[in-house]
Amino acid sequence: MCAVCYRRWVLSKAVKETNAEALKYDGQWVLEEPEAAMYPGNRALVMKSSGRHHAIAAYLHRPFTFMHTPLCLQYEVKFGRDVECSGAYIKLLTQTHQLRLSQFSEATPYSVMFGPDKCGTSHRLHLIVRVTDSSNGRNQEIHAPQPADDLTVYFTDRQPHLYTLQLYLDSRYEIFIDQSLISQGRLLTDEVQYTESSDSQPESPVSGLGAGSVGALGLELWSLSGEVMFDNFLLTDDLELAERWTQDTWGRKQPGLLERLLIATNSRPWLWGVYVFTVGLPIILFISYMWPDKRFGPPDQDYYYKKSDEPQPDRQPDRQPERQPERDQPDRPTSLSDYGAVSRGGARRRETQKVQRKSDLEVENE
Repeated sequence: MCAVCYRRWVLSKAVKETNAEALKYDGQWVLEEPEAAMYPGNRALVMKSSGRHHAIAAYLHRPFTFMHTPLCLQYEVKFGRDVECSGAYIKLLTQTHQLRLSQFSEATPYSVMFGPDKCGTSHRLHLIVRVTDSSNGRNQEIHAPQPADDLTVYFTDRQPHLYTLQLYLDSRYEIFIDQSLISQGRLLTDEVQYTESSDSQPESPVSGLGAGSVGALGLELWSLSGEVMFDNFLLTDDLELAERWTQDTWGRKQPGLLERLLIATNSRPWLWGVYVFTVGLPIILFISYMWPDKRFGPPDQDYYYKKSDEPQPDRQPDRQPERQPERDQPDRPTSLSDYGAVSRGGARRRETQKVQRKSDLEVENE
């Protein structure tokens, strides 16, 4: 977005007709510089008012005819407040002779509607293509199924997100959020929902899919919260150009690897344990290897001597202790009679010792 682009935006003066009353599109639109602006003066379109209907649109430089090449539509959205009920989808308005942006309303014919929408606990991502039934010339709305992924975080984290639609002539589509594929399929299948529209056939060529040519891009939204920011709209049939555009805009605003890892812990606190284990374990192993300790090293303490230490004698290999020869042992008794002989022999020796001790005393007394 830039100031030159904003001069091409046209505020709607239409009145929205309802069953009960006629409502004006009186919501306020302003240009504001994003918090993470890439360049000084780079501003985005902001839907400011809460509890108001908003409508604004801009003509394309030339009509976009979806006939022979794919369609790539992308833009950035940021919800600046807690979202209760607010849309952030865009409409590719069908090129007709009656197209007047000052009268842009919900009744204005469109070829494609795409983008996020929330009301209550319902988080949705719309993809609706209006096609012309070749059999009767009436318009029909084809609704793609909702993505299987939970979209809550894109409405609650207050961060800008990039929404991308790639639509092909054979009715294939791919939807990306922040360059990650979240939904794909075919529109012309039995699974899609068809809704008959009361609008007449548009006065414009139709593609192989049946969608009419696009003459303008519009935002026709209701918001209870306000403060919804839009930036970097792109509609092209060149997928390579879209990739370069994405890298020059969205890619430059993305945080580095470390910051992305920290941001991921906001919704997944358990990642802190993974980070600590992943970083801490190699550090512990490195310290153990570079500064070994006896608790981790081998039992041989010679390993710890340095070149500057005094020479140490070579250690002799451990020898097995020599077995001492057994002394001659008296024959052990093998029968009861032997036990008696042994006991009598022992008694005689004790008596002899007593006699010797007595004689020794006599000699000492003399």
